[in-house]
Amino acid sequence: MNEFRIGEREVGGSAPTLIVAELSANHGGSLDTALATIEAAARCGADAIKIQTYTPDTLTLRSSAAPFVVRTKNEWAGRTLHDLYAEAMTPWEWHAALRDCARANGLVFFSTPFDATAVEFLEDLEVPAHKVASFELVDLPLVERIARTGKPVIMSTGMATLGEIEAAVATCRSAGNDRVALLRCVSAYPAKPESMDLASLSTLSSFGVVTGLSDHTRDPTAAIAAVALGAKILEKHFILRRDVGGPDAFFSLEPDELRRTVEAVRAAEAAVGRPRFGPAQEEVPSLAFRRSLFVARDVPEGRAVDIDDVRSVRPSGGLPVQELPSVLGRVARRPLRAGTPLRWDMLGDRSDLDGVTLRPATSDDADLLLEWRNDPVTREMSLSSDVVTPEGHAAWLAASLGSQERRLFIANADGRPVGQVRLDARGAGSYEISVTIAPAARGRGLAARALFAAEEEARARGNVRLEATIRPENQASVAAFKRAGYYGFARATRGGTDVLRCERRLRHYG
Repeated sequence: MNEFRIGEREVGGSAPTLIVAELSANHGGSLDTALATIEAAARCGADAIKIQTYTPDTLTLRSSAAPFVVRTKNEWAGRTLHDLYAEAMTPWEWHAALRDCARANGLVFFSTPFDATAVEFLEDLEVPAHKVASFELVDLPLVERIARTGKPVIMSTGMATLGEIEAAVATCRSAGNDRVALLRCVSAYPAKPESMDLASLSTLSSFGVVTGLSDHTRDPTAAIAAVALGAKILEKHFILRRDVGGPDAFFSLEPDELRRTVEAVRAAEAAVGRPRFGPAQEEVPSLAFRRSLFVARDVPEGRAVDIDDVRSVRPSGGLPVQELPSVLGRVARRPLRAGTPLRWDMLGDRSDLDGVTLRPATSDDADLLLEWRNDPVTREMSLSSDVVTPEGHAAWLAASLGSQERRLFIANADGRPVGQVRLDARGAGSYEISVTIAPAARGRGLAARALFAAEEEARARGNVRLEATIRPENQASVAAFKRAGYYGFARATRGGTDVLRCERRLRHYG
């Protein structure tokens, strides 16, 4: 269960983070101080106050033997456990007054019991939830007793292995209680932000529980990060003034610090927000600066639009940029002025590119293909200028006709062969295309028409993109590819030769 109620308060799910101020030992032995601390926590924006319910004798033995002397490198060093807990405990006779003060200030009130007698005592006080401290997580009989109350069980996981956490959660569920929260915790006082390893929250959430953070750091960084990672409970030790001292004073927050933490957490929650796509209200004016298609230079009526005529630029107002492949090659229905946002009613279809059909090449086309391949202009504009020998041509043609990766076509116009078109599969739905127009057929715009006819062949085979490599000095080919709607024309190097790479997309983007 990743959400439940503590009293009237929703915890987990889409509810705001429950911010818990931990009173602990910060009452300094004074009930008035304890009550003032609760009131201050409410003013700082906390949602709940938590205390601890124990006596020194329920936690440890009255002994000064080595195992019972604190060896940490902080203010607790050298003290016996019994002496430390005697100073830190919250007298049980205060609990009812503290509960009533919390409720009067709109705070949820609950506690950490440390033995079965404390559980019974807190049940008589009708607390709405119970906390399990990190050090008690491995006390499964205590965890079971707390779980049997049926109240939400919030467990800190400082020092715990995954196996120990799993055992504690399983103990709660076997007791019939699935209202469990697991708090990431580093049991160091104070803890360093770099030791928090908050990525562990995602693992805790895999238990199907509410997650949170019991935070012993002194700044809001860990709290903000935890909320961004899905923490729904945040616990911070709270004191009116650190300089009055006390066992937990040195890692507790003062009112201004708690207030800043609350504000930071609420800001982080607002920033995390909810799943949303599309422009936010304040982004709507910025839509005007998105790119769209504009006329880049004057285009006379009746001429096919190419990549030099149309640009993807800011602002918006023209056709969407993803329409570029559909726009290129269409005929201008009227004169187009540079700087005009492009619209569909300005463009006709691509019928001016009709007139060439393709048929699969056969071995009967060998002599014709050899003649075209060895044309001096063709050789000059090819990546290799070597003359094709009859033997090499025969091998090339046989390999081409037998290949599953190549399609070789004869282009026909007015019932006569006018050139060849070759498609080579390049993977990822792409074909490399090359076109050779017969010397006698040049100058009639047939190369662009042959490219147009090849689109249908490529589409029929499920292709998405046609790509081509052209020598930059072959301006006739560059013009033909532009007229056929190709774009890109990026400079590259192939085998030490400078080339242009261009492409045409056959299917709509998206």
